[in-house]
Amino acid sequence: MDISLKHEDYKFLKTMYDNTVEECVEAELSLPEYMPEILRIIKSTAETKVNSCRVSGERVTVDGVCDLRMIYTAEDGGIYTFSQSKPFTRHCENSDFTKACDAKVSISTSYVNCRATGTKRAEIKAGLGIKFLVSSEECEQILKIDDAKSIEQKTIDAKTISLGCCSTKNFSMSDTVVLNTPSAFVVSTNAVAVCQETRKISNKIMIKGEAVVDICYVNANDKTCTERVKHSMPINQIIEYDSMDERYNGSISLKVAALDVIQKGESTGMSTSFDISLSIGATATMWEEKELCVITDAYSTRMALDLKKSPLILYDVADDFKDTYLFEDRFSVSGDGVVSVADCCAQITNVKMAVENGELVISGSLSVNAVVKDTTGNLSSVGKIFDFSYKRKGDYNHKNICCIPDLDVVSLDCNVKEESFVGVRAEISVSAWVMSQVTVDAVIDISESEKPLKRKYNAITVYFPEENNESLWGIARRYNTTVKAIAAENNLEGDTTENLKMIFIPSA
Repeated sequence: MDISLKHEDYKFLKTMYDNTVEECVEAELSLPEYMPEILRIIKSTAETKVNSCRVSGERVTVDGVCDLRMIYTAEDGGIYTFSQSKPFTRHCENSDFTKACDAKVSISTSYVNCRATGTKRAEIKAGLGIKFLVSSEECEQILKIDDAKSIEQKTIDAKTISLGCCSTKNFSMSDTVVLNTPSAFVVSTNAVAVCQETRKISNKIMIKGEAVVDICYVNANDKTCTERVKHSMPINQIIEYDSMDERYNGSISLKVAALDVIQKGESTGMSTSFDISLSIGATATMWEEKELCVITDAYSTRMALDLKKSPLILYDVADDFKDTYLFEDRFSVSGDGVVSVADCCAQITNVKMAVENGELVISGSLSVNAVVKDTTGNLSSVGKIFDFSYKRKGDYNHKNICCIPDLDVVSLDCNVKEESFVGVRAEISVSAWVMSQVTVDAVIDISESEKPLKRKYNAITVYFPEENNESLWGIARRYNTTVKAIAAENNLEGDTTENLKMIFIPSA
């Protein structure tokens, strides 16, 4: 007898590669004639821009530029900066990358070292941690039996989400910021993009949000002082995703791939405005809700069957949130008392996720660095690594939870609290698409066996259950009958023997 089978596609996102590789970038800095000689190097930084991240065959390649900057003081007590851009290319290879549907890269700075080799020369070297996150679209075929009159099935009804779209698209933004005080040199730049609202229109997604740019610069009128400007740029973008559909739900993650800040000068040589250019990557991860009926076991009363099984991971939405976590702490500074903070920056590392006491706990490290001025007027670079923990209550108990948290430092302020302490206040955006996962031993194929069916010809078999609540399914399968027939013969309403010492098993 032919067995008519059908299949329903169930798609899910699989992280096929998540690894960080080290990249070293170095340069020799030669100051131009118009810049003063180096008295003391205060700090050195490395700001990266990702130009492209592409998948080609078995290789994922990232191309970018690292802006290596030296911040120093001169004999006049002023703060000066000089930078040089160095391109870099890094790739990783894997035979499975041919199946990749999306690849993202994030870069952190491991270290930056700078030393003066002369009054107008310096060597600078930076270590970058380039994290590759490559995903693939996996597809499992959920088996269905079209004509199941003679086949008994044990099934599990599951509410799941099936992947509809996972893709990253880049868009650009630009603006001009007019300064209240003129700029001589840029000390540091940072930008973060936050998605606030999305709307689906056919295969397009309308994204509304905000990009916040933070720039620290040296005051041209007083080079011993720094100024800070924060500029907000509204995001209103409509992005087309090839496999997008209006019935999908999901999330949009925004990441600043590149930031360029160009000083616009006047005839006096002072810069009164900045031209800002941003490249932002928008990653859409969208899902379709499905009700699946998964076959976990089957047998026939008419013929012997061969079953093929495979572990199947079913995902469902446990939580989807966007929140802001406020971190506040302080750290001590040795030496003479702190008078002011000239600049500050921070990056998040070592992000981990766990479920503790029914709460979702997202922890990590916040590495804070500040340039401070002491009572003698000297500038120095100080820093500290803080551990932080964000907790969220929800229905997480007794669930196998998985998620990749998305964290960004939206705002950072460092202020003098006491003579020897610097206070830190950071707003961290925390978002996550949290999924629960269940592994089911699913039947993926059924065929008629070449072995003959072992039939039992007794009209009624007396059976003594081995356990108090033995499964009717197991008994029916063993005796080539049906659960329905056993339940009817013994007036049973449940799916177990219900503490009966003896039951009657009718033949099918």
